[in-house]
Amino acid sequence: MALTNDNVILRKATGTFAKQIVFRQRFGKTVMCNRPCKYPPKTPTQIANQERFSRANDFAKAAVKDPEKKAYYQSIKKPNQTAFNAAFQDAYNKPEVEVSVKEKTITIKVTGKHRVEKVKVGNSFAVLKNNEWEHKLVETPFIVQVYDIAGNICTIDYGKLRATRLVRFPS
Repeated sequence: MALTNDNVILRKATGTFAKQIVFRQRFGKTVMCNRPCKYPPKTPTQIANQERFSRANDFAKAAVKDPEKKAYYQSIKKPNQTAFNAAFQDAYNKPEVEVSVKEKTITIKVTGKHRVEKVKVGNSFAVLKNNEWEHKLVETPFIVQVYDIAGNICTIDYGKLRATRLVRFPS
């Protein structure tokens, strides 16, 4: 990047020259620099990540304004972390879920600091008992949906897995 101050020809010049050099005005001076490159279009993964980031940011802003949620995130925050950061992290990352089936009972355990609102198994809801969600097994292929307070939905299709097998589903 080149700067020019008192050049009569280039004073107040802007635009592209010979498809190679661009003249710009920055803080009252003429700046000469390379032509900017065009970025490739965003991939669907990048767009999804941007939307996820935006949703997490909006949730964290709202959570800090709510005294009850702010107190919760103050209690789970790490050292040198704010309640906003803890809320953002909670909204950005889905909960990790462990599902086990024993004797016609489904046990769903959520690891981490995610606060779960409800757990849906098939068409009905599971019941919270001792920090684990339990539900009676009605049909073999079933879908578990875990809803946390940040609005994340973790969906597990248990149709292809065998019963009595412990499975951990990271998000």
